[in-house]
Amino acid sequence: MRRRTALVAWAMGGLSAGLALAAVVLAGRNGESLTELVFNHHAIGIVSAIGLAVLGALIAGRRPGNPIGWLMSVGALFLGVFSFTQQYAPLAVAESLPGVDLASWLAAWTNLPGIAITITFIFQLFPDGRPPSPRWRPVVWLTAAATVIPTAVLAARAWPVRGPALAALVVRFRRSAGTERQQIKWFAYGAMIGIPLGLPAEVPFWGPILELVQPPLMFTGLGIGMFRYRLYDIDRLLNRTLVYGLLTVSLAAAYAAGVLLLGGTVSGERTNSLVVAAVTLAVAAIFRPLRRAIQRAVDRRFNRRAYDAAATIEGFAVRLRQQVDPDALRDELLALVDQTVQPTRASLWLRPTRQDIRS
Repeated sequence: MRRRTALVAWAMGGLSAGLALAAVVLAGRNGESLTELVFNHHAIGIVSAIGLAVLGALIAGRRPGNPIGWLMSVGALFLGVFSFTQQYAPLAVAESLPGVDLASWLAAWTNLPGIAITITFIFQLFPDGRPPSPRWRPVVWLTAAATVIPTAVLAARAWPVRGPALAALVVRFRRSAGTERQQIKWFAYGAMIGIPLGLPAEVPFWGPILELVQPPLMFTGLGIGMFRYRLYDIDRLLNRTLVYGLLTVSLAAAYAAGVLLLGGTVSGERTNSLVVAAVTLAVAAIFRPLRRAIQRAVDRRFNRRAYDAAATIEGFAVRLRQQVDPDALRDELLALVDQTVQPTRASLWLRPTRQDIRS
């Protein structure tokens, strides 16, 4: 039974990925290059279909009881059909191929359920395939009803469900603990990085390229969350992302302000070059102290336990230089370990000196 389920999952994934790859071939027949495929926003559906197909087949094959894998497989199939028919319909018209009406009809609506499944269901049901509580079931059924209606008007009504879907994930995160909380963190991290990349989709040149990076980032976070690969690394990754993100913004702002302020007070190309060089050196000089200051601020705000532990250890290191009583040092060291590491039990053994042995 398990093997048959895996075969079904991989058959759906293979069909979806095959349709998406065939869309690339048909795009070439239509005179659309790979670059145009990106800038016409056609590549985003193809990449999403392939990513969902592979990840959905992996999840459904290994954990067939979790609906997430099957939903991803169905979403990939819809997006694969949409990508294929979107390219086949104009080619069929130009070359008098059969199935023009069917291809045009499928291309008109199959992207909507694919998008709805990808965006709403995964938010609502991640990671165990169930809503966070029975009260969220009407939202799930509303999403399901909106997903199966193949018209643009009814599909547009499905978009507001994204708000409750995201709220469902927030509620689940607040109620979660341990492994499930880390899973949601990975998913949220992939979405946090990926979703903003799709906002400037209409910006010339860079917009479609950034949009194309969005699905792999979201699928990576989702995959790590589902398969629990390096699950507890997310806290360190979030910390580093926040620190270096703030550091980059701060340095860029300092550089821009320095060049604008100092550059406006001098004239001459050579002088302006010296100003740029001086500002660059100044920014490089403040890099390390600014990074340390931001790291302390982030730890103080978002990782208070680690910040308090580091401050306690630093204070102990200062007192250690002045402490000469071994018994007092032992008691203070045990208290420090209990406060920072919080073990169930702690003991300290001091190696006796030669003088203690002789006495």
